[in-house]
Amino acid sequence: MSEQVINTAEPKQALSSPVEDLAMIRELAEEGRMQPLQGGKYLVMWGTISSIGLAFTGLLVAGLIDLPGYFVMIFWGVISTFGGVMSGRWSKQGRGTTLSESIGNKVEAMVWTIAGVFLSIIAIMLFSMPIYAGARLEAMGLEYGVLFGMMSPIVFGLYAICLAATSVAGRASWLRPYIILSFLFSALTMLLIMSYWQFVAAIAGIVATIIIPGLIMLDKNKKAQGMT
Repeated sequence: MSEQVINTAEPKQALSSPVEDLAMIRELAEEGRMQPLQGGKYLVMWGTISSIGLAFTGLLVAGLIDLPGYFVMIFWGVISTFGGVMSGRWSKQGRGTTLSESIGNKVEAMVWTIAGVFLSIIAIMLFSMPIYAGARLEAMGLEYGVLFGMMSPIVFGLYAICLAATSVAGRASWLRPYIILSFLFSALTMLLIMSYWQFVAAIAGIVATIIIPGLIMLDKNKKAQGMT
């Protein structure tokens, strides 16, 4: 009786076609290619929106704008909705392009989006805190304004993290000084907590760490497009 030969070898995977191989190579090449960062317009827009919102809040808190306090929430809601709509339109326009598919721009879009969602959640919870935790705050002797004052130090710390991730992923070493600036403004706004000067420092910090880098990105992108 002849011995049966048992084939224990694993089945070979189907070979990919030359077209699929070329597509994969092209995708890897595009992701690895040095592409200019595309987030400049987002940074400029959101930096401007945040500065306007802080200016309005500061003027209202100082009594220079005669409106009820809840108008702060309404104002921020309106300008944030505008920013969200514009961001969505720009994202849709750039989706699927070579620039948007580069590693640097993927990371940049992701970290800033996550930061925006986090800050939105924190802002909503802070605005509504008197409803769900007002009695607890009063019992503990905590002042509601102090919690709002903590937003600026947290925001600038978050900016530093996002700028660092963008700098590494996009090979944008020129962003490093702005990371340091973000940490400095985080400390400064903490130092000025419960002071009207905190609003001034926060606006100056947004201009220095968000709007200016955004303008530089836009300029670098224009120059890169001019060379292609």
